[in-house]
Amino acid sequence: MSTTSSPRASQRRNGTGFGALRDTVGVLRGFVRDLEPGCVGARDAKDLIELFGEMSRLCGAAVTLLAPRVADTKVWAADGARTPAEWMSRATGAPMGQAIGMLETAERLSGLPATEAALRDGRLSADQARAITHAAVADPSAETELLATAPRSSLRGLEERARAVRDAARPAETEARYRAAHAGRDLSTWVDTDGAGRLTWRGTPDALAGLKAAVLPFVKEQLTLARREGRDESYGACAADALCALADAASGPGGGAGTGGKRRARPVLRARFDYSGYVRGHTEPGELCEIEGVGSVPVSVIERLAGQHPIVDLVLTRGRDVTHIAHLGRSGDTFLKAAIEWRDPHCRIEGCHATDGLEIHHITRVADDGISSLETEVRICGHHHDLVTHKH
Repeated sequence: MSTTSSPRASQRRNGTGFGALRDTVGVLRGFVRDLEPGCVGARDAKDLIELFGEMSRLCGAAVTLLAPRVADTKVWAADGARTPAEWMSRATGAPMGQAIGMLETAERLSGLPATEAALRDGRLSADQARAITHAAVADPSAETELLATAPRSSLRGLEERARAVRDAARPAETEARYRAAHAGRDLSTWVDTDGAGRLTWRGTPDALAGLKAAVLPFVKEQLTLARREGRDESYGACAADALCALADAASGPGGGAGTGGKRRARPVLRARFDYSGYVRGHTEPGELCEIEGVGSVPVSVIERLAGQHPIVDLVLTRGRDVTHIAHLGRSGDTFLKAAIEWRDPHCRIEGCHATDGLEIHHITRVADDGISSLETEVRICGHHHDLVTHKH
Protein backbone atom coordinates (compact mmCIF):
# COMPACT_ATOMS: atom_id res chain seq x y z
CA MET A 1 0.00 0.00 0.00
CA SER A 2 1.43 3.37 -0.93
CA THR A 3 1.44 6.35 1.37
CA THR A 4 1.32 10.03 0.48
CA SER A 5 2.49 13.04 2.44
CA SER A 6 0.20 15.92 3.24
CA PRO A 7 0.37 18.88 0.82
CA ARG A 8 2.00 21.03 3.49
CA ALA A 9 4.66 18.39 4.20
CA SER A 10 5.38 17.97 0.48
CA GLN A 11 5.72 21.72 0.05
CA ARG A 12 8.17 21.88 2.92
CA ARG A 13 10.29 19.08 1.54
CA ASN A 14 10.29 20.12 -2.11
CA GLY A 15 9.66 23.84 -1.98
CA THR A 16 10.12 26.69 0.44
CA GLY A 17 10.27 24.70 3.70
CA PHE A 18 13.50 22.71 3.50
CA GLY A 19 15.14 25.24 1.22
CA ALA A 20 14.43 28.12 3.58
CA LEU A 21 15.77 26.17 6.53
CA ARG A 22 18.97 25.26 4.69
CA ASP A 23 19.40 28.90 3.67
CA THR A 24 18.90 29.98 7.28
CA VAL A 25 21.55 27.54 8.48
CA GLY A 26 23.92 28.92 5.89
CA VAL A 27 23.30 32.49 7.02
CA LEU A 28 23.75 31.50 10.65
CA ARG A 29 26.98 29.63 9.92
CA GLY A 30 28.37 32.70 8.16
CA PHE A 31 27.33 35.00 11.00
CA VAL A 32 29.01 32.85 13.64
CA ARG A 33 32.14 32.39 11.52
CA ASP A 34 32.58 36.15 11.17
CA LEU A 35 31.46 37.06 14.68
CA GLU A 36 33.85 39.37 16.56
CA PRO A 37 32.46 39.61 20.11
CA GLY A 38 34.75 42.50 21.01
CA CYS A 39 33.15 44.63 18.29
CA VAL A 40 29.59 44.05 19.51
CA GLY A 41 28.05 46.51 21.95
CA ALA A 42 27.04 45.17 25.35
CA ARG A 43 23.31 45.72 24.77
CA ASP A 44 23.51 44.21 21.29
CA ALA A 45 25.32 41.19 22.72
CA LYS A 46 22.56 40.77 25.30
CA ASP A 47 19.87 41.00 22.60
CA LEU A 48 21.73 38.52 20.39
CA ILE A 49 22.05 36.01 23.21
CA GLU A 50 18.30 36.24 23.88
CA LEU A 51 17.61 35.80 20.15
CA PHE A 52 19.90 32.80 19.87
CA GLY A 53 18.30 31.40 23.02
CA GLU A 54 14.91 31.50 21.34
CA MET A 55 16.38 29.88 18.23
CA SER A 56 17.93 27.16 20.39
CA ARG A 57 14.57 26.44 22.05
CA LEU A 58 12.85 26.19 18.66
CA CYS A 59 15.55 23.87 17.32
CA GLY A 60 15.25 21.71 20.44
CA ALA A 61 11.48 21.59 19.96
CA ALA A 62 11.83 20.47 16.34
CA VAL A 63 14.30 17.72 17.26
CA THR A 64 12.01 16.53 20.07
CA LEU A 65 8.96 16.43 17.81
CA LEU A 66 10.80 14.65 14.98
CA ALA A 67 12.56 12.11 17.23
CA PRO A 68 9.69 9.55 17.37
CA ARG A 69 9.39 9.58 13.57
CA VAL A 70 13.04 8.62 13.20
CA ALA A 71 12.81 6.06 16.00
CA ASP A 72 9.67 4.35 14.68
CA THR A 73 10.85 4.03 11.06
CA LYS A 74 14.25 2.61 12.04
CA VAL A 75 16.14 4.78 9.54
CA TRP A 76 18.65 5.33 12.35
CA ALA A 77 19.91 1.75 11.96
CA ALA A 78 21.32 2.52 8.49
CA ASP A 79 24.05 4.62 10.13
CA GLY A 80 25.21 1.76 12.33
CA ALA A 81 23.65 3.00 15.55
CA ARG A 82 22.45 0.42 18.06
CA THR A 83 19.50 2.48 19.35
CA PRO A 84 17.54 5.57 18.28
CA ALA A 85 19.00 7.46 21.23
CA GLU A 86 22.55 6.62 20.16
CA TRP A 87 21.83 7.90 16.65
CA MET A 88 20.27 11.09 18.04
CA SER A 89 23.25 11.63 20.30
CA ARG A 90 25.57 11.42 17.27
CA ALA A 91 23.35 13.58 15.05
CA THR A 92 22.84 16.40 17.57
CA GLY A 93 26.00 16.18 19.66
CA ALA A 94 23.85 15.90 22.79
CA PRO A 95 24.75 13.55 25.66
CA MET A 96 23.06 10.15 25.56
CA GLY A 97 20.89 10.99 28.57
CA GLN A 98 19.58 14.12 26.87
CA ALA A 99 18.81 12.17 23.68
CA ILE A 100 16.87 9.58 25.70
CA GLY A 101 15.04 12.43 27.43
CA MET A 102 13.92 13.89 24.09
CA LEU A 103 12.45 10.56 23.03
CA GLU A 104 10.63 10.18 26.36
CA THR A 105 9.34 13.76 26.20
CA ALA A 106 7.94 13.24 22.72
CA GLU A 107 6.00 10.18 23.87
CA ARG A 108 4.45 12.06 26.79
CA LEU A 109 3.49 15.16 24.77
CA SER A 110 0.53 13.48 23.09
CA GLY A 111 -1.58 13.85 26.23
CA LEU A 112 -0.37 17.36 27.12
CA PRO A 113 -1.46 19.75 24.36
CA ALA A 114 -0.70 22.95 26.32
CA THR A 115 2.90 21.86 26.92
CA GLU A 116 3.28 20.83 23.28
CA ALA A 117 1.98 24.25 22.16
CA ALA A 118 4.46 26.03 24.43
CA LEU A 119 7.30 23.88 23.08
CA ARG A 120 6.33 24.54 19.45
CA ASP A 121 6.11 28.27 20.17
CA GLY A 122 9.64 28.45 21.58
CA ARG A 123 8.47 29.26 25.10
CA LEU A 124 9.98 26.05 26.49
CA SER A 125 13.35 24.43 26.00
CA ALA A 126 13.57 20.69 25.47
CA ASP A 127 14.85 20.28 29.04
CA GLN A 128 11.98 22.33 30.46
CA ALA A 129 9.48 20.29 28.47
CA ARG A 130 11.05 17.09 29.77
CA ALA A 131 10.65 18.20 33.39
CA ILE A 132 7.05 19.35 32.90
CA THR A 133 5.87 16.28 30.98
CA HIS A 134 7.47 13.93 33.50
CA ALA A 135 5.40 15.50 36.29
CA ALA A 136 2.23 16.33 34.36
CA VAL A 137 1.77 12.72 33.23
CA ALA A 138 1.61 11.77 36.92
CA ASP A 139 -0.61 14.74 37.85
CA PRO A 140 -2.26 16.42 34.81
CA SER A 141 -3.83 19.08 37.05
CA ALA A 142 -0.34 20.51 37.70
CA GLU A 143 0.44 21.19 34.03
CA THR A 144 -0.82 24.81 34.10
CA GLU A 145 1.14 25.62 37.26
CA LEU A 146 4.35 24.12 35.88
CA LEU A 147 3.99 26.03 32.59
CA ALA A 148 3.61 29.24 34.60
CA THR A 149 6.67 28.36 36.70
CA ALA A 150 8.98 27.70 33.73
CA PRO A 151 9.63 31.33 32.60
CA ARG A 152 10.07 32.59 36.19
CA SER A 153 12.36 29.89 37.49
CA SER A 154 15.73 28.38 36.71
CA LEU A 155 15.77 24.93 35.14
CA ARG A 156 16.89 23.54 38.47
CA GLY A 157 13.95 25.18 40.23
CA LEU A 158 11.49 23.86 37.65
CA GLU A 159 12.93 20.34 37.93
CA GLU A 160 12.64 20.42 41.73
CA ARG A 161 9.04 21.59 41.57
CA ALA A 162 8.23 18.96 38.94
CA ARG A 163 9.83 16.26 41.06
CA ALA A 164 7.76 17.33 44.06
CA VAL A 165 4.58 17.15 41.96
CA ARG A 166 5.47 13.71 40.66
CA ASP A 167 6.44 12.39 44.09
CA ALA A 168 3.21 13.63 45.68
CA ALA A 169 1.11 12.00 42.97
CA ARG A 170 2.95 8.67 43.10
CA PRO A 171 3.92 7.99 46.73
CA ALA A 172 4.62 4.30 46.08
CA GLU A 173 7.28 5.23 43.51
CA THR A 174 8.76 7.76 45.93
CA GLU A 175 9.03 5.06 48.59
CA ALA A 176 10.68 2.68 46.11
CA ARG A 177 13.23 5.31 45.04
CA TYR A 178 14.00 6.03 48.68
CA ARG A 179 14.71 2.35 49.37
CA ALA A 180 16.88 2.18 46.24
CA ALA A 181 18.85 5.24 47.36
CA HIS A 182 19.45 3.62 50.73
CA ALA A 183 20.54 0.35 49.13
CA GLY A 184 22.92 2.22 46.82
CA ARG A 185 24.50 4.44 49.48
CA ASP A 186 28.20 4.97 48.92
CA LEU A 187 31.18 7.13 49.84
CA SER A 188 34.20 7.32 47.54
CA THR A 189 37.42 9.32 47.77
CA TRP A 190 40.23 9.70 45.23
CA VAL A 191 42.88 12.08 43.91
CA ASP A 192 42.12 13.34 40.41
CA THR A 193 44.56 13.96 37.54
CA ASP A 194 45.10 17.55 38.73
CA GLY A 195 46.27 16.30 42.10
CA ALA A 196 43.13 17.51 43.91
CA GLY A 197 41.48 15.37 46.55
CA ARG A 198 37.90 14.46 45.64
CA LEU A 199 34.99 13.04 47.63
CA THR A 200 31.57 11.88 46.50
CA TRP A 201 28.73 10.70 48.71
CA ARG A 202 25.43 9.05 47.83
CA GLY A 203 22.54 8.29 50.15
CA THR A 204 18.97 9.11 51.11
CA PRO A 205 17.66 12.71 51.17
CA ASP A 206 17.14 12.72 54.94
CA ALA A 207 20.70 11.53 55.53
CA LEU A 208 21.93 14.33 53.26
CA ALA A 209 19.82 16.83 55.18
CA GLY A 210 21.37 15.63 58.42
CA LEU A 211 24.88 16.13 57.01
CA LYS A 212 24.02 19.62 55.78
CA ALA A 213 22.48 20.56 59.12
CA ALA A 214 25.54 19.32 61.02
CA VAL A 215 28.03 21.21 58.84
CA LEU A 216 26.03 24.47 58.58
CA PRO A 217 27.29 26.02 61.88
CA PHE A 218 30.85 25.36 60.71
CA VAL A 219 30.09 27.00 57.33
CA LYS A 220 28.82 30.15 59.05
CA GLU A 221 31.96 30.15 61.20
CA GLN A 222 34.21 29.89 58.13
CA LEU A 223 32.32 32.67 56.31
CA THR A 224 32.70 34.96 59.33
CA LEU A 225 36.41 34.12 59.61
CA ALA A 226 36.99 34.85 55.91
CA ARG A 227 35.29 38.25 56.17
CA ARG A 228 37.23 39.10 59.32
CA GLU A 229 40.52 38.26 57.61
CA GLY A 230 39.60 40.14 54.42
CA ARG A 231 39.59 37.01 52.25
CA ASP A 232 37.21 36.91 49.27
CA GLU A 233 36.07 33.30 49.55
CA SER A 234 33.12 31.68 47.83
CA TYR A 235 30.42 29.90 49.78
CA GLY A 236 31.61 26.61 48.32
CA ALA A 237 35.19 27.19 49.47
CA CYS A 238 34.02 27.98 53.00
CA ALA A 239 31.77 24.92 52.96
CA ALA A 240 34.76 22.76 51.99
CA ASP A 241 36.76 24.22 54.90
CA ALA A 242 33.75 23.66 57.16
CA LEU A 243 33.63 19.96 56.32
CA CYS A 244 37.26 19.62 57.36
CA ALA A 245 36.54 21.60 60.54
CA LEU A 246 33.64 19.28 61.31
CA ALA A 247 35.95 16.29 60.93
CA ASP A 248 38.54 17.93 63.19
CA ALA A 249 35.90 18.66 65.83
CA ALA A 250 34.69 15.07 65.74
CA SER A 251 38.18 13.65 66.22
CA GLY A 252 39.54 16.12 68.79
CA PRO A 253 38.68 17.72 72.12
CA GLY A 254 36.37 20.70 72.50
CA GLY A 255 32.97 19.15 71.82
CA GLY A 256 30.69 21.63 70.05
CA ALA A 257 32.75 24.71 70.83
CA GLY A 258 33.51 27.00 67.91
CA THR A 259 36.14 29.66 67.33
CA GLY A 260 36.99 31.55 70.53
CA GLY A 261 35.29 28.91 72.68
CA LYS A 262 31.79 30.04 71.69
CA ARG A 263 29.11 27.40 71.57
CA ARG A 264 27.96 26.69 68.02
CA ALA A 265 24.30 27.11 67.14
CA ARG A 266 22.14 24.01 67.29
CA PRO A 267 21.94 22.39 63.85
CA VAL A 268 18.41 22.27 62.49
CA LEU A 269 16.85 19.81 60.05
CA ARG A 270 13.48 21.14 58.89
CA ALA A 271 10.74 18.95 57.46
CA ARG A 272 7.82 20.50 55.56
CA PHE A 273 4.62 18.60 54.85
CA ASP A 274 0.85 18.79 54.57
CA TYR A 275 -0.76 17.62 57.76
CA SER A 276 -3.46 15.69 55.91
CA GLY A 277 -0.83 13.60 54.12
CA TYR A 278 0.97 12.95 57.40
CA VAL A 279 -2.21 11.63 59.03
CA ARG A 280 -3.15 9.60 55.95
CA GLY A 281 0.33 8.07 55.68
CA HIS A 282 0.94 9.06 52.06
CA THR A 283 0.66 12.10 49.84
CA GLU A 284 -1.92 12.85 47.20
CA PRO A 285 -1.59 15.18 44.17
CA GLY A 286 -0.86 18.74 45.22
CA GLU A 287 0.42 17.87 48.71
CA LEU A 288 3.90 18.48 50.06
CA CYS A 289 6.28 16.21 51.95
CA GLU A 290 9.94 17.20 51.86
CA ILE A 291 13.02 18.01 53.86
CA GLU A 292 14.19 21.55 53.32
CA GLY A 293 17.22 21.81 51.08
CA VAL A 294 17.12 18.27 49.68
CA GLY A 295 13.61 17.65 48.33
CA SER A 296 10.78 15.13 48.52
CA VAL A 297 10.77 12.14 50.85
CA PRO A 298 8.14 9.50 51.68
CA VAL A 299 5.80 10.27 54.57
CA SER A 300 7.25 7.26 56.38
CA VAL A 301 10.58 9.10 56.65
CA ILE A 302 8.88 12.07 58.35
CA GLU A 303 7.14 9.71 60.76
CA ARG A 304 10.47 8.14 61.70
CA LEU A 305 12.29 11.46 62.05
CA ALA A 306 9.52 12.94 64.17
CA GLY A 307 10.00 10.25 66.78
CA GLN A 308 13.76 9.67 66.63
CA HIS A 309 15.76 12.62 65.32
CA PRO A 310 16.85 15.11 67.99
CA ILE A 311 17.37 18.07 65.61
CA VAL A 312 14.15 18.19 63.59
CA ASP A 313 11.77 21.13 63.31
CA LEU A 314 8.42 20.05 61.88
CA VAL A 315 6.46 22.73 60.03
CA LEU A 316 2.84 21.86 59.28
CA THR A 317 0.57 23.58 56.80
CA ARG A 318 -2.47 23.20 59.04
CA GLY A 319 -2.77 24.63 62.52
CA ARG A 320 -1.42 28.02 63.62
CA ASP A 321 -2.00 30.69 60.95
CA VAL A 322 1.50 31.80 59.95
CA THR A 323 0.30 34.53 57.58
CA HIS A 324 -0.57 36.98 60.35
CA ILE A 325 2.48 36.72 62.62
CA ALA A 326 4.40 39.95 63.30
CA HIS A 327 7.17 40.76 65.75
CA LEU A 328 8.52 44.21 66.65
CA GLY A 329 12.23 43.66 66.27
CA ARG A 330 14.96 42.56 63.91
CA SER A 331 15.14 38.84 64.48
CA GLY A 332 11.52 37.88 65.07
CA ASP A 333 10.54 34.92 67.21
CA THR A 334 11.47 31.32 66.57
CA PHE A 335 8.12 30.47 65.02
CA LEU A 336 8.31 33.39 62.59
CA LYS A 337 11.82 32.39 61.57
CA ALA A 338 10.67 28.81 60.95
CA ALA A 339 7.70 30.06 58.91
CA ILE A 340 9.93 32.27 56.71
CA GLU A 341 12.37 29.42 56.14
CA TRP A 342 9.45 27.12 55.31
CA ARG A 343 8.06 29.57 52.77
CA ASP A 344 11.41 30.49 51.18
CA PRO A 345 13.45 27.29 50.70
CA HIS A 346 15.48 29.06 47.99
CA CYS A 347 16.45 32.62 47.03
CA ARG A 348 13.32 34.69 46.34
CA ILE A 349 14.95 36.67 43.52
CA GLU A 350 13.25 35.55 40.31
CA GLY A 351 15.42 33.17 38.31
CA CYS A 352 17.81 32.45 41.21
CA HIS A 353 17.41 29.08 42.85
CA ALA A 354 20.28 29.12 45.34
CA THR A 355 19.51 27.10 48.48
CA ASP A 356 22.77 27.44 50.42
CA GLY A 357 23.86 30.48 52.40
CA LEU A 358 20.42 32.13 52.41
CA GLU A 359 20.00 35.29 54.49
CA ILE A 360 16.88 37.05 55.76
CA HIS A 361 16.31 40.42 54.06
CA HIS A 362 14.01 43.05 55.54
CA ILE A 363 11.98 44.66 52.76
CA THR A 364 11.18 47.55 55.12
CA ARG A 365 14.29 48.71 56.96
CA VAL A 366 14.19 48.16 60.72
CA ALA A 367 15.73 51.63 61.10
CA ASP A 368 12.58 53.04 59.48
CA ASP A 369 10.32 51.42 62.10
CA GLY A 370 9.91 48.26 60.04
CA ILE A 371 8.53 45.17 61.72
CA SER A 372 9.56 41.54 61.38
CA SER A 373 6.75 39.62 59.68
CA LEU A 374 6.06 37.24 56.84
CA GLU A 375 5.09 40.22 54.70
CA THR A 376 8.29 42.22 55.36
CA GLU A 377 10.96 39.51 55.39
CA VAL A 378 12.25 37.22 52.63
CA ARG A 379 15.19 34.89 52.29
CA ILE A 380 17.68 35.63 49.50
CA CYS A 381 21.20 34.44 48.72
CA GLY A 382 24.25 36.36 49.93
CA HIS A 383 25.03 37.65 46.42
CA HIS A 384 21.62 39.23 45.91
CA HIS A 385 21.52 40.43 49.52
CA ASP A 386 24.71 42.39 48.88
CA LEU A 387 23.26 43.84 45.67
CA VAL A 388 20.05 44.92 47.40
CA THR A 389 21.77 46.29 50.52
CA HIS A 390 24.77 48.04 48.99
CA LYS A 391 23.77 48.74 45.37
CA HIS A 392 20.02 49.22 45.86
